[in-house]
Amino acid sequence: MNRTRLLIALGVIVLAAAYLLPLWRIELQAPQYPEPIGMLIHVNTIRGIGENDLENINILNHYIGMRAIEPDSISELRFMPWILAGLIVLGIVALLYPRRWLIGFWVAALITSGAVGLYDFNQWEVDYGTNLNPNAPIKIEGMTYKPPLIGTEQLLNITAHSYPSWGGYAVVVAILLGIAAIYCSSQKAGRLCKSSDQKSTAASAFAKASMPLALWLLVSTGLSCSPSPEPIRYGSDECSVCKMIISDQPSAAAIVSTTGKVYKFASTECMVNHLLRQRQQDGTVALTLVVN
Repeated sequence: MNRTRLLIALGVIVLAAAYLLPLWRIELQAPQYPEPIGMLIHVNTIRGIGENDLENINILNHYIGMRAIEPDSISELRFMPWILAGLIVLGIVALLYPRRWLIGFWVAALITSGAVGLYDFNQWEVDYGTNLNPNAPIKIEGMTYKPPLIGTEQLLNITAHSYPSWGGYAVVVAILLGIAAIYCSSQKAGRLCKSSDQKSTAASAFAKASMPLALWLLVSTGLSCSPSPEPIRYGSDECSVCKMIISDQPSAAAIVSTTGKVYKFASTECMVNHLLRQRQQDGTVALTLVVN
């Protein structure tokens, strides 16, 4: 295996890591919180940096008129894993058939997907930060609360930071490795792309050993994207609506969203109230479970 294939193999492996790592990080600093709160945007969900951070962000959103951030209602989180999977498969095809035009097509697809993703993310921020509830407890004429796409911005007494996280940097590294592979595949490639037979053998062994890892990440993450229930731990799990500890087995219920998030309820009434309160959109509920 030559150095071109090695670079492509490394790019595919790094890109597969974006399944497991958060793509973006938004952090808020406010006087009412001694420690910053924030959220991590993954390829298929949004999680708080701390245990209750997402809940605290939604409380802030309520007071200033922004909608609650509900991962289940964000359609991009449902198809982004498949876009990333397609890019990984395309990288594997370029590895098997390392034609310069095919490597270039893979890199162009990576760059285009990243640019479209950033544009869509910015539009999502604009929508959340400007379409405010007119009946919000705190209203300031002409004020919007769009966080920065990249960088730091002051929003009233809140300092918002928005930067790529490890998964986002992994995509950038994959693009750079792809560009290096295009260069190495050209006839004008210099000594950096030339390797001795011994180095070529070592590179081949490394790439062959690493590709199963990338494929395993792809398959296992694809399986993990399939929503599945999890058992209710009676006496310790908390109801998602009334916040009471779930202890009565015959009355318990649960909902699994299409993004894999599990909501547990002390009763079917709480489950119905959750659906009504969150205005659960059609197609965002994968499973509805009740104990019989």
